[in-house]
Amino acid sequence: MDVTKRYRVLVVDDSMINRQILRDILSDRAEVIEFEDGQQACDYIMEHFYDIHIVLLDLIMPGMNGFDVLEFMRKKHMTDYLPVIMISSDNDERNIEHAFDLGAIDFISRPFMDRIVLRRVLTTIALFEKQKELVQLVDRQFVADDRKVDELTGLEFKEAFFNNVYTLLRSHRSEKLWMIALDIDHFKLYNHFYGWDRGDSYLRALGNYLKEFTHRHGGIAGYLGGDDFAVLCPNKKAAVDEFEKRLTRAMENNEIFSGFGVKVGLYEVEDLTEEVSEIYKKAVIALSSVHDDYSRHIAEYQPIMGTETKNEYEFLSDVKRGLDAGEFIYYLQPKVDLVSGEVAGAEVLIRWNHFEDGLVSPGRFMPELERTGFVSVVDRKIWENVVIFMGETKRDGKDVLPLSINLSRADIYTMDVTRFLVSCMDEYGLDHDLLEVEITESDFASEDDKVATEIDKLRDAGFTVIIDDFGSGYASLNALGEMSVDMVKIDMKYLDVKVSGDESEKSILEAVLNMAKLLDISTIVESIETQEQVDFLISQGCTYGQGYFFHKPMSADEYEKLL
Repeated sequence: MDVTKRYRVLVVDDSMINRQILRDILSDRAEVIEFEDGQQACDYIMEHFYDIHIVLLDLIMPGMNGFDVLEFMRKKHMTDYLPVIMISSDNDERNIEHAFDLGAIDFISRPFMDRIVLRRVLTTIALFEKQKELVQLVDRQFVADDRKVDELTGLEFKEAFFNNVYTLLRSHRSEKLWMIALDIDHFKLYNHFYGWDRGDSYLRALGNYLKEFTHRHGGIAGYLGGDDFAVLCPNKKAAVDEFEKRLTRAMENNEIFSGFGVKVGLYEVEDLTEEVSEIYKKAVIALSSVHDDYSRHIAEYQPIMGTETKNEYEFLSDVKRGLDAGEFIYYLQPKVDLVSGEVAGAEVLIRWNHFEDGLVSPGRFMPELERTGFVSVVDRKIWENVVIFMGETKRDGKDVLPLSINLSRADIYTMDVTRFLVSCMDEYGLDHDLLEVEITESDFASEDDKVATEIDKLRDAGFTVIIDDFGSGYASLNALGEMSVDMVKIDMKYLDVKVSGDESEKSILEAVLNMAKLLDISTIVESIETQEQVDFLISQGCTYGQGYFFHKPMSADEYEKLL
């Protein structure tokens, strides 16, 4: 655990003395938010759910007591993602057991033992943080629960579902079966963006569809908590085709919001004596193969997937270790004013200085980071360090030149990018236009309201937005005038422009540069390698250039010396 990190702990207790004691115990490591009333605490959790790391909850309180708070959080699926430790002095076994059934994860009794309380709180936060980062989807599905049917979705709940799967498998003798695992992409963010009521409606609608599906084709469906569902049904091609068509149609008709679609993993059950946990695990492995893959929403389990999942887990674990060890660093590649030849800023490029492999090229780790969505964890760390560098430059009385960072769609879906960057820049008193945000044309031109909204927020906050890789074929030249953008970046290598070579490629570059000039949009061309290319770009009114002809990527220290 990062011993420098401060957490946000919510303490709900009607005793002012108890709250004071807990605040004294935790204040060195956490910001403590206090409430003496359960209803006020629930209102705060609804508004600040993603900012809280843990809840310490008194069971016995006047008005809305701790059990009521737990029941509220359970119905909203909050206890799947936010740990709750109950606190009480009566040690009534029935109360404690009931609180565990409602989703509490640990118990602390009064009088408090300072070191034990602190250790339990920090350990619980660490466990949940790891769960969020590495997303192990299977383990929590088999927690016993005394409910047979989930009241929200109308489906069999957890233990009842898996018990019935076991019975069906042992009594089944004819056709093969499918185990289907389903969940909703970025469901926590869906709740955050659209509200918990809309999230409940989404879960209810999916539950109703699964009930209809099993009624037509046979089998059983279950709700496993959070946004996880499962179905055991006959292995019929028509059934799976219907499943896929229904999902595709729903997304095309905007019944499912872009970026929040249902993902499906299939496992064909051939051995009816196979353990239920293994059967479901393989369906989940298939499901995980299409997570954060915007081109697919359904996959069938293949034996190689088990190895890939293991490798992915090891890769992400190594990334987490590398982050903790400070191995992820950034290089800066200067951009140059083509007319004056002076350095006008630089692009931030991520590198991994691995303790065994040395300096690793981003081509070896960035695609996997982006596919898993883990890139946002690395990006946040790099962006913080970049802003610190700019802040120190300002503090030393030197001119601060703009630096540009690369933004991925995963960043947009896993964090509030604008709020994060505003917070970083404001902390060091830096003007927002000193930070440029590059987003690829493919992401920019996608029909994704979330991406477009975030870009508008960034520009409204004063950040410069650059379309990267413009001309790669996703957007037409005419669309440039409709794009909310400050600068266009074009890659010479993409067009393979040799200036004296293919006239058609040269014309494409000329057209882009002329259109940008008419729209008063600055242009930057990267991958420049020759003086001939520089002369041609100046003649076409291009503003900035970047490439090995000018400077290779360099460390921050080398960049300072260059300036």
